[in-house]
Amino acid sequence: MSWGQAFFSLFEFRALRGLSLRTLGGSVVLSLLCCAGCVQDSPPSSKERTLSLLLELLHDAQPEMRRTAAESLGKIGEPQAIDSLLPLIHDPAPIVRHAGVTALGRLKPAATDEVVVLFTLALQDPILSVRQAAVLAIGEVGPSPRLLEQVLHLLRSSDVMVRRSAVTALLQLDSSQSISLLIDAGRDADAEVRQAIAAALGEWGGAEAAPWLRASLAQDPSPAVRAEAAYRLSILDDPETKAALNDANAKDPDSGVRRWAKRGA
Repeated sequence: MSWGQAFFSLFEFRALRGLSLRTLGGSVVLSLLCCAGCVQDSPPSSKERTLSLLLELLHDAQPEMRRTAAESLGKIGEPQAIDSLLPLIHDPAPIVRHAGVTALGRLKPAATDEVVVLFTLALQDPILSVRQAAVLAIGEVGPSPRLLEQVLHLLRSSDVMVRRSAVTALLQLDSSQSISLLIDAGRDADAEVRQAIAAALGEWGGAEAAPWLRASLAQDPSPAVRAEAAYRLSILDDPETKAALNDANAKDPDSGVRRWAKRGA
């Protein structure tokens, strides 16, 4: 998205909803509107004015405008917007929190203390879409020991939805130095959490995770967890794993588990 396209979409959006433009500053709006189609070829001052407008709209009274401003800043890829996007995690409107987290993921900020706090809060958000946006954004930002530490801490949350979001995020963070913590979390009462733990251990644990995966394949009451364990074990080639897969293929009552076990046996 060009700077001109970003501004034009915002202006149209506000006009369609009949929202007031008087807080934007009449001369700036008129100047930007006249240049809306060509801002990307304009002097840097035009881009600065557009950035200023978008940052101002982050404080608009209408949640739709705050969301659109955040989305535009993310699509433009303007790193100057990072500090202004961080407070949106406290916005009362879920659509704005979602847009702010998504925009930060696109901007790929360094994992500063402020950024780590934002993603940690987003993973605990009461709204599912915000938690999902946080998981995706963490994948965009990439590995960070500080972020990994906070996500691992969330595996002890009393809220099962938070634990599910946290363990899903771990699939995108290098957890190879935290295998023992993941194994401890594998005793979770929730089957979805255990399945995601099996996936994370399969992704990062290698041979160290094999005993836990074999035990899950043989004993976990959830077919989904056993199937995940069978899938993750199928890439290993040691005798104990082959024996466990053969046993599951012969005895497991679930056809999906048997199918994945047969693949690796």
